Amino acid sequence: MDTGGAVGEDGTAAPEQRLLFSAVDYVIFFSMLGLSALIGVYYGFFAKQKQNNTAEYLLGSKQMKVFPVAMSLTATHISAITMLGVPAEMYKYGIQYWACSISGLIVTIFMVYVFLPVFHELQTVSCYSYIELRFDKRTRTLASGLFMFYCLLNTPVIIYAPAIAFSQVTGINVHIITPMICCICIFYTTFGGIRAVIWTDTLQFGAMLCALFVVMTLGTLQLGGVINVFRLAEAGGRLIWFNMDPDPYLRTSFWLVSVGLTSMWISNIGVTPECVQRFLTIPDMSSAKKAVWIFGVGHILVKLFSVYNGLLIFGKYHDCDPIHEGTVQKYDQIFAYYVLDVARHIPGLPGLFVVGIFSAALSSMSTSMNTLSGTLFDDFIRPRFALKDKTASTVVKCMVMTIGVICLLLVFVVEQLGSIFSLAISVSGVTSGTMLGIFFLGMFSPHINGRGAFWGAIVSLISLSVIAVGAQLEILGGQLKYESLPFRYDGCSSFNATGEEISTFYRDAAGHDNSEVPWVFRIGFMYYSLLGTIIVIAVGIVVSFATGGQKERVALNLLTPWVRPLYRSLDYTPEKGDYKLTRSCEMTDIEKIPK
Repeated sequence: MDTGGAVGEDGTAAPEQRLLFSAVDYVIFFSMLGLSALIGVYYGFFAKQKQNNTAEYLLGSKQMKVFPVAMSLTATHISAITMLGVPAEMYKYGIQYWACSISGLIVTIFMVYVFLPVFHELQTVSCYSYIELRFDKRTRTLASGLFMFYCLLNTPVIIYAPAIAFSQVTGINVHIITPMICCICIFYTTFGGIRAVIWTDTLQFGAMLCALFVVMTLGTLQLGGVINVFRLAEAGGRLIWFNMDPDPYLRTSFWLVSVGLTSMWISNIGVTPECVQRFLTIPDMSSAKKAVWIFGVGHILVKLFSVYNGLLIFGKYHDCDPIHEGTVQKYDQIFAYYVLDVARHIPGLPGLFVVGIFSAALSSMSTSMNTLSGTLFDDFIRPRFALKDKTASTVVKCMVMTIGVICLLLVFVVEQLGSIFSLAISVSGVTSGTMLGIFFLGMFSPHINGRGAFWGAIVSLISLSVIAVGAQLEILGGQLKYESLPFRYDGCSSFNATGEEISTFYRDAAGHDNSEVPWVFRIGFMYYSLLGTIIVIAVGIVVSFATGGQKERVALNLLTPWVRPLYRSLDYTPEKGDYKLTRSCEMTDIEKIPK
């Protein structure tokens, strides 16, 4: 491990010097990227299943196995935000984020019993075709546009996270790293289709888990065991298990995490094409449910591991904060620095870890590009143009490349904004709450009409956009800050060099008062999605009943299985004019049933 300079008497690098990659780390890093590219080459040019039709390119001909699909889903939702942003958040504000495990369990149950049965019956490439069947084309177009908005805003945040980590461990500028990595991802996604995306996700997720377990084991051993890790965290005030304060203006609390994140994750996992598309690559419902449960357990465990990593960071630097010392520039880089510090004597481990970080980002980026291209094609191009299979596949591939380039350009905008953890949740919250509200209205009540869903979504989107943008402007202007937990620096080698130090710790944004910021911009960013869902449902109900409600009876298979028995008892049976949905993914296979 290259420390960039001399070594102190105790065998550790001098604090002012940077820890950098070794040659072995570079070999491991680029070997993994090369393997990802080769998977794209194989499925694009040599595999038996040619990527020359949309059914194969987007759904893998619906013949994928449970395990790789579950691993792909987990890799997609364990982004670099989780790997880097969560430990940094724990280090700075405490471990209240552990409550995300509650959210993860609720989300898995909702996916298995509420949303998956409906989408698996529809068998449609774009889950937004459901919205047209249940409401109208205008609402479907709005939903597809929201998903495009979400992908184009969220993907650059996901890419930026590992780029700053790589910059920390190599000294290479972010602007050089990002285009290189993005081009590899665009390549294998464009030519390999959903099969390449799923198998590269599986490979990359495996590398990520290996690196994560090794780093956790080394870090725990260096601190003297798990008990000592928690002892140091408790002494430093990081063990915040149940902050039950209902104040919505806090940065984090039990309610903000467990309630606020639940609605966001239900939306991002239950009703987004990137997840629904993967479940439809599995041929039968029982196998799809197994994939959901595997994904749910894996998702929760990796989140909790990231929380624990935050405790490891604090234990390592409990008396000498790297930010104060100047060895790390941003809190989002601190976990990457920690890995280099802990594993400096193990050649290749830092490289494997950074591969894991990039793998998490690449899996999310490739999923977004593949899914967004399929959604836009199915919602906007297929209904307007009669294209042959080969031509349609080429059009989708061109869309993947275009989306990738746009996301790459937007990375340079993201780097001007705040913490990647809060930024990612804020961006997601603007759209996820709106989307969840639309699907809730459609699946849980046959009385809501298209006007209610459409205007509920519009009001929610405008309201959340104003709140999120206003909050970001307040953060950039320095008016909105959150006081961190205390950081000690009396263990740093440079402590009290001038003999004028009067304190041994400091707090980031100490004593800052947010009361001058308008209340609406002080709402906790984890509540954005929940707030958006409530707005859609409230406005949707009012507008629907004001405009006469749903005129035609709604087919039972457009409602979630939880509520179908209720409406059967109310004589909601198929009648003339109701729609019967076949198992085909084509809209043209919807047929009328005579009375």
